[in-house]
Amino acid sequence: MLESGQVLCVREGSPEEHRYQLQQQLGHNSGRQTWLALDLATEPPESVIVKLLAFNPQMQWDDFKLFEREAQVLKNLNHPRIPRYRDYFSLDKQKGAGLCWFGLVQDYIPGASLQQLLKEGRRFTEAQVRAIALSVLNILIYLHELSPPLLHRDIKPSNLILGSDKEIYLVDFGAVQNQAAKEGVTFTVVGTSGYAPLEQFWGRAVPASDLYALGATLIHLLTGTSPGNLPCKDLRIQFRDKVSLNSNLISWIEALTEPDLDRRFSSAREAIEALKTGRAIASVPLYQISQPAKTRVQLSKSPERLKIKIPGGGAIALFKFIISSISSFGKFIILASSWINLLALSLLIIMLLFILFLVITHYYYIFPIVLVILGIIGLLWTGVVRELNKVPLLQFPRLTSLSEYSLNLDRDKFTIERRLFGFCYLRHFGKTPHIQEVKQIFFKELSFQTLMLEYNFGQQLTETERKWLAEEIRNWLT
Repeated sequence: MLESGQVLCVREGSPEEHRYQLQQQLGHNSGRQTWLALDLATEPPESVIVKLLAFNPQMQWDDFKLFEREAQVLKNLNHPRIPRYRDYFSLDKQKGAGLCWFGLVQDYIPGASLQQLLKEGRRFTEAQVRAIALSVLNILIYLHELSPPLLHRDIKPSNLILGSDKEIYLVDFGAVQNQAAKEGVTFTVVGTSGYAPLEQFWGRAVPASDLYALGATLIHLLTGTSPGNLPCKDLRIQFRDKVSLNSNLISWIEALTEPDLDRRFSSAREAIEALKTGRAIASVPLYQISQPAKTRVQLSKSPERLKIKIPGGGAIALFKFIISSISSFGKFIILASSWINLLALSLLIIMLLFILFLVITHYYYIFPIVLVILGIIGLLWTGVVRELNKVPLLQFPRLTSLSEYSLNLDRDKFTIERRLFGFCYLRHFGKTPHIQEVKQIFFKELSFQTLMLEYNFGQQLTETERKWLAEEIRNWLT
């Protein structure tokens, strides 16, 4: 049993002899121990971290592989914010208090992990979170631009140390992976639930996987809640309503934690540029979303921008418009002539009523004849009215079937433009936060419902396209 004050003699009698005096146990788990120790071979003795892995029947081979990999990786790294590799050794049972041990020695970083600070009730400001993000991204730029790139695969608050010099250090490289690893070979699944993205658990980690873990870590720092305990919608961590931050920073973190790799920042350089400039949107390319078969609707979106282009109906719609216009004009001619006939009959009835009055008062003997004529005219008038009712209401075709719609939305405002033959003839403006509902009016159109107004579009779409488009807009707004 290893104890505080015990001295571990490594390569005793050789020029590379080292003696490490154990000071304080910092952690232990499944045959692993981490100690704060003194390197007695230095003058004066320097504090170091000694990681130990017990060699026993319960040890998993994967544990040894990860431990050995960490030593190999640290030996070749040279970055001021990564603990420097010092030594790698093994101890026999006699020196290891009855157990064989593998040991890894690295620089000690005085300070506290972000996890420890969270447990102590520490809350991080927006400025502090930005500074932490920039520090970690600079470390990731170094790791990811090595040849081949190195992926940390386990970024989380407990692996980020806030040093006494107020700098951020990245520790624990036991899960690191060389991205050049070949597809199809056996891999060890590593990572921490809540921080690691899905592709990492499928054995397909990429540089953007570390960015996801960084984003999840920042969410933990901002909310004080582990990302695994926050609600999710469509695999996206829902935290926007739990923080009060600049909307650009929130959107930037959302871009880091996109479950879809194609919509996440692809590199640490891209992410850091977006954070520095405050233009997360420009750094995240707008990607085509899968659409219904044969649709001509163009949709592209990022966390902060949504663009939709609905083409006009084309030649077929123009032909239908012309036919409909001719039909409507014909109906107009019929209605016009019918109303003229009806007006003439009405005037004739009025004249006959006047004659009837004269007959009753002066020529009562021809009263029956006038009454018969009046009845015949009344029947004709009723017949004309009945036929008019059979004619559909006069409706000239609307230009919407020919119009091209362009919708542009960001988190603050939206515009809807109608264009005909390249010319914009109608433009609507509105505030995106005012959109209360995206309505799909079946067999008709789509609309944005705000408190005061309703903005309609998509009259030329099929029902499948309307349903898809309404769902895409709703998902983007949430």
